[in-house]
Amino acid sequence: MDNKELLFKGLKYSIGAIPLMFLGPILIHNSFMNKHTWVHYIVLGVGIFICLTSVTLMFRGIKTIIKSLFDGNEN
Repeated sequence: MDNKELLFKGLKYSIGAIPLMFLGPILIHNSFMNKHTWVHYIVLGVGIFICLTSVTLMFRGIKTIIKSLFDGNEN
């Protein structure tokens, strides 16, 4: 795989994580504001899952970008 293709793959991971970085905390905050309903447990679980997914995608994106920048041709 070419380094440029690997760089764009890492950028796709990172760009995909950006909306989740905002959506997860919004859902968690919303679940704590609506404690009087039973649905807040589901919303809290979904918000935590989205936050963990965002962290994972960002980690994979940065790892892939670093790999594309600093790994030379390993022939």
